[in-house]
Amino acid sequence: MTCIFGWPVQGIWPGLDYTDVNTTCRSRNGLVLATGDDFGMVKLFKYPCVKEKAGSTDHYGHSSHVTGVKFTANDTFVVTAGGGDKTVFVWDTDFNDDD
Repeated sequence: MTCIFGWPVQGIWPGLDYTDVNTTCRSRNGLVLATGDDFGMVKLFKYPCVKEKAGSTDHYGHSSHVTGVKFTANDTFVVTAGGGDKTVFVWDTDFNDDD
């Protein structure tokens, strides 16, 4: 599921410039929001994310802006696309681990 910008995602912005976040996707279970930004980072937030400058887990990999982020059907992976590096990454979410 994609997630539109609005009240449930108001805490994803890293600063005053509201153009840094390029893409968002809510997990199918509705608990996690993934974002991709201009700094090459993929961030995972608790959803809804309404607190200003909410905490997230930050994941680096892309060399520049992230243009797409999507959860797989069972939320096991997050697939991201990098704009400048022209790569696709598959990230393990660990959501379905029993540990």
